Amino acid sequence: DGVLNERPPRAHYVRHWEEFQWLPGAIEAMRQLRSAGYKLMLCTNQSGIARGVMTEDDLARLHSRMKDELAQAGVTLDAIYYCPHGWGDGCFCRKPSPGMLFQAQRDFHLDLTKTLFIGDDERDQEAGEAAGCMTDLVLSQRSLLNVVQEYLSKEAVKTS
Repeated sequence: DGVLNERPPRAHYVRHWEEFQWLPGAIEAMRQLRSAGYKLMLCTNQSGIARGVMTEDDLARLHSRMKDELAQAGVTLDAIYYCPHGWGDGCFCRKPSPGMLFQAQRDFHLDLTKTLFIGDDERDQEAGEAAGCMTDLVLSQRSLLNVVQEYLSKEAVKTS
């Protein structure tokens, strides 16, 4: 929420596909990363599960619809990692802990120092930095597409 789709109001959750709204440029940003040869993985906190507001089946259906829409746009996600725990559960997967990033590292043999992690709040930044990733943030005036285009243009300069 806040990077790919509209962030719901505080203490509310996107529980069903009808509540999901892509942010402008999000799909195009993923398409550009994929075209440049990058793997795409989603790491998301889902405390609505711990709070009983939604189930893991609800989340699986939502992710399935998301992947279907992305596939129609020619974009594939390599993996989705989620933390179903609540704020106070003390797990290692909930951002700002880097557990989901370390799981992706193990699953895909990633060099996290060469991995771009994009989030939309300080917990995301803390998780990315704790894992040793290059980290950037989407802001209200700076979309995912802006972040991706800036990153890809810097990478193009490095390789030319």
